Amino acid sequence: MRTLLLAAFLLTAPAVAQPSQSLPQGDWHGTGLQVGPDGVQSTWTIDLSLTGRQSEISYPSLACKGVLHRVTSSPGRVTFREEITEGDCINAGRISVTFENGRVFWFWTKPGLNADASAVLYP
Repeated sequence: MRTLLLAAFLLTAPAVAQPSQSLPQGDWHGTGLQVGPDGVQSTWTIDLSLTGRQSEISYPSLACKGVLHRVTSSPGRVTFREEITEGDCINAGRISVTFENGRVFWFWTKPGLNADASAVLYP
């Protein structure tokens, strides 16, 4: 009976959507939005350069730049540790990058802070 229930569940359960494309290399641009417990806190520009060797990020409107160190990866998604190398931005955040429908969905967080940031980046 358990086997029959499990088989019925597997046949009727919705498939989990998986990104079908690998993470693209190249330059991506957009505007980040930081949100905290009190709502929107700030916005700024983002330039993201994804390469096979050393990915980089810059926030031109904040005069900050950094390098991205790959932490985990799966098809269509990579998580980086951000190392700010120039300017006065928050260091050591985690950036999750997902590629879908010709866009990069960017999400930044740092444990211990009550703020997150997100963006949709375009080539």
